[in-house]
Amino acid sequence: MQLARRLSSALVVIAAASLAPGAAAQQGFPSKPIKLVVTVNPGNTGDTRSRQIAEKLGPLLGGSVVVENRPGASGNIAAEYVARAPADGHTILMGHVFNMTWNPALLKMSFEPVKVLTGITLVSAGPPLLVAHPSMPFNTVGEMIAYAKANPGKLNMGGTTGGVAHVVTEMMKQSTGANITFVPYKAAGGQITTDLVSNVIQVYFDWTVTLQQLINTGRVKPLGVAADKRLPVVPNIPTFAESGYPGGLDVPSWQGFYAPVGTPREILARIAAETAKVLNMPEIRNAFESTGAVIGGNTPEQFQAFTLAEHERWGKVIRQAGIRLD
Repeated sequence: MQLARRLSSALVVIAAASLAPGAAAQQGFPSKPIKLVVTVNPGNTGDTRSRQIAEKLGPLLGGSVVVENRPGASGNIAAEYVARAPADGHTILMGHVFNMTWNPALLKMSFEPVKVLTGITLVSAGPPLLVAHPSMPFNTVGEMIAYAKANPGKLNMGGTTGGVAHVVTEMMKQSTGANITFVPYKAAGGQITTDLVSNVIQVYFDWTVTLQQLINTGRVKPLGVAADKRLPVVPNIPTFAESGYPGGLDVPSWQGFYAPVGTPREILARIAAETAKVLNMPEIRNAFESTGAVIGGNTPEQFQAFTLAEHERWGKVIRQAGIRLD
């Protein structure tokens, strides 16, 4: 399913929702500062984006939004904290594809995120790029798959266990039969990119902002972007479908706001509507899109449906591959 379809018109600003008549649930909201709980440490990209949004969102809601960092356990600490908070809209989570849809299949968990949290709105999505060492005798994704089939065990993909490169490698193997060896690393970036440039590993999946410098200097060559459309920040890199991958491949790394289950729909809709306004402010849009991200801003119903579809999609891939982190 293509990203555009799965996001259900996520780029449409839903300002009309903010014009709904004042329901009882909205009376006095917000009555205190809103906590925006993030799953990462201060200074991380997710933290920076959350603070950019919070600064603009507070005044639109008629109050303030304060970012609170609760890192650890692959995002589960933050998610469980928000799930246990009162369902009144004053505590929300900046969740992401990993802690909301991957962790239940990867980890032994005491709770199911999609059952205790409900979607408010998509914030952004950023598809990864597939790159290869320049010496490799292929220049497209289709050629890489053919090479992997003809040379079993000779093509190594680096990445962290349970990370995007690992899961996408398994997805590609399941859907194409390509014989690609996954090489696990303790952390993303760093040693992985060093080994890629040195031809210790031959292919790698990572985000645009991480790989762009290596591409621009010719130390790696791009094969495709895992999205249904080319990214404006790297318009010369084809999509997987354009690069010969059967049916294409759409792998967004997305972030979005969640609230405890039971939060009144009127409050969810208001936060979503005002967040959409923030995301479409030129300074916010430009900051996000310059890193290869696609701006969100959909309704609570659309985002919840999207989350559930992603939960089913990635859970199936991870379980079939037998990937576990515990």
